Amino acid sequence: MRIIRLFRVALFTMLMSVSFSACSSSSDDDEPQPSSNPLIGTWEMTDIDGDDYILEFKADGTFYQAEFYGKTEKVQISYKGTYKILSVSGNTYEVSFISKEKQKMSGEIVTDNETVTRFVTLSDNNNTLAISGSSDIWKRKK
Repeated sequence: MRIIRLFRVALFTMLMSVSFSACSSSSDDDEPQPSSNPLIGTWEMTDIDGDDYILEFKADGTFYQAEFYGKTEKVQISYKGTYKILSVSGNTYEVSFISKEKQKMSGEIVTDNETVTRFVTLSDNNNTLAISGSSDIWKRKK
């Protein structure tokens, strides 16, 4: 009986914390709040072969990257996973990417637990992104 009471108290505490964190005392308008992480958003890049790429950083620490054939919308390969900012120096971020899932053009989904660390540098008022190990320049999608 004591365990059930303890469980109820814990559940009540969790529900109250979710209720309070879901409410905001800021304005009631639907304006998006600025993020302290300038990487968040969708980035686009076209490589020298004409293949298009998108890279999306989400506020919840996940990312999605996809490569498209030429100017079509047919995904050649995509990656999903998590990212973590390890350090910041000026406009350069040391980022750890953990790829969790890779989807091939055939539709086959492969579990992928590859971790890679790259330096991501922002420029042009945070609208241009470069990733170490590549000469490609990514532009923030508007």
